[in-house]
Amino acid sequence: MVLKSAFKKMKMLIVLQFLSITSLFGQLSTSFSGELIYSIEKIDANNLQSSFGNENSNTEEKLIIYAKDSLIKRVHFNSENGIQESIEHLSYGKKILLLSIDSVHYAVQVPTEKTNDEKHLDSTYQLSNKCFPKVRFAGLKGKPMLLSHPMLSNELHIWFNKRIPPKYNAVYDQLPGLPLKYYVISEKGLYLYELESLKKYDPPLSIFQIPLNTVILSLKEFIDLLENQE
Repeated sequence: MVLKSAFKKMKMLIVLQFLSITSLFGQLSTSFSGELIYSIEKIDANNLQSSFGNENSNTEEKLIIYAKDSLIKRVHFNSENGIQESIEHLSYGKKILLLSIDSVHYAVQVPTEKTNDEKHLDSTYQLSNKCFPKVRFAGLKGKPMLLSHPMLSNELHIWFNKRIPPKYNAVYDQLPGLPLKYYVISEKGLYLYELESLKKYDPPLSIFQIPLNTVILSLKEFIDLLENQE
């Protein structure tokens, strides 16, 4: 009787441990640390199927995102126009643009609007569910959705992955995970972003710090500075 009771308890413990492990594996990660690299291509919106290149074939453009939990650094590289950088602290809703003008380095504090800890994103992008095809990008399995926009004549396929939160590259309001392949519409045209590299590691804190000998200004102070230089 004692052995039977002990066996029953052991069986219950094994079941509970199994359920606990299953639950852990089933949970989505709420944070990410590492590096994401997206290629960027300008698309001919009138001929999406055949034209998938930049206007200048020699131009290379990348979006590099470094993440350390709630810290994000974005580096926008363009082989013709140089580098644009920004640092963001998600927990505090703070964003800083790093700029260089006439060899002087500036850190411009940009006000961010937040409602329920979510950023206001462009609501003109509309997403709808789609089951297939599922495609891998940089080793991550992408789930598809259809993207529509008033400036587009037809819907476009985008892909995302739920295992990394969308906050590390928030582009669409309704996207439930990290975008892997997506489109951005601007005054300059239609741009395709595609994840080409993902590395999970703990980046050094120095990446997210304002460099030494940098002038820190509010957005208003920076605008006043530019106006005074004209």
